[in-house]
Amino acid sequence: MVKVLTKIILLFLFISTISVAQISDKIGSKNTELKSLQVQITKLEGELNTLSKEEKSNLKVLKKMDQQNLLLGKKIKSLEKEEENKTAIIKKVNNNIASLKRKIKKLQEKYSDYLVWTYKQGERSTLKYLLDAESFQQALVRFSYISHIHKANKSRANEYSEMKSRFEKSVVTLTNEKKEKAKIIDEKGKEKKNLEQKRVAKKNVLSKLKKNKKNVITEITEKRKSEIRIKKMIADLIERERLAEIKRREQKLKGELDDYEPKFNYDSFQNFAELKGKLSWPITKSKVERGFGENKNKKTKIVTLNYGVDLKTTENTDVYSVAEGIISAIEWIPGYGSVLIITHRNNFRTVYGHLTDINVLEGNKVQAGDIIGKVNGSLEGDILHFEIWNERNYQNPEEWLAKK
Repeated sequence: MVKVLTKIILLFLFISTISVAQISDKIGSKNTELKSLQVQITKLEGELNTLSKEEKSNLKVLKKMDQQNLLLGKKIKSLEKEEENKTAIIKKVNNNIASLKRKIKKLQEKYSDYLVWTYKQGERSTLKYLLDAESFQQALVRFSYISHIHKANKSRANEYSEMKSRFEKSVVTLTNEKKEKAKIIDEKGKEKKNLEQKRVAKKNVLSKLKKNKKNVITEITEKRKSEIRIKKMIADLIERERLAEIKRREQKLKGELDDYEPKFNYDSFQNFAELKGKLSWPITKSKVERGFGENKNKKTKIVTLNYGVDLKTTENTDVYSVAEGIISAIEWIPGYGSVLIITHRNNFRTVYGHLTDINVLEGNKVQAGDIIGKVNGSLEGDILHFEIWNERNYQNPEEWLAKK
């Protein structure tokens, strides 16, 4: 009897060590974009370090600083996304742990009842139980019942063993995910500090360069060239989406896709075409510095063609998405700095130039009124460049924006 009790105690100690299963499908891998961004940041850092003292006070250094700040901002946003992913994984693992603990407790209770019953019946419980039957038929019923009990509890014992293995893996997963999250938070903090230092340096360089009229002329000249570049970006986006759509349709016809669905269902978005004359402004408390079409700069007397409008405001003013859409591109362009493009319903796109503190990533969905960044200082002052395109045709934003 002492041996039987010892077995029961040992079995309960074994059961008490069993906890929770590992998540069945582990989420995602490291974001490869982070590595690519770091390579570009390091490259620009090297280029800045090799510039001579004279070069460090001209437009070349300002451009590289602006580009580097955009890349650092992208990296910080990517790290924030990674942090969110890790938080979601950790939450899911913890939820599974709680669920599995409840299931294990129930299994422990059932197995405990079986052990107690076996102990009370004694060593020869099965044989005695069968021989005490009043008839052969009753003995068969009892045998079937006992077989069912033993089989069910053997299955529970196997389940305990499996859960123990899964629990050990789950603990390792949870520990690793928490460590990864801590590393991401630490790296994000360092990059934020790094970005702030570079912004201060850029502001000092910008302040010096503004004093030279020649620099302003150079920036305006670059803007004329860059308008063509923005037009090409729009055309590339249209072509890219067209080709992607053709590829998805071909995959559907070949049976490679179970269900054909567009990447983004723009038809469910608000109707951009209906917003003409009542479109919300991308910034508040602003005035049109350069209107749509041909403009002559008051200081330099240079005539430029503006595909959009330049809105005069104050430094670090919040910039808003004017309508529901998808962030299609974030790039640095000479003369316009960090440029962001949003694709809307009806093949409309809005362009936002001279941005800083961009707080979205390509592929993100935004609503009208969502903050997408802040106005960045330029040689011409604190200006937001804003354009509206329908397919490959640029529109006059002043005809679309609501009257103030």
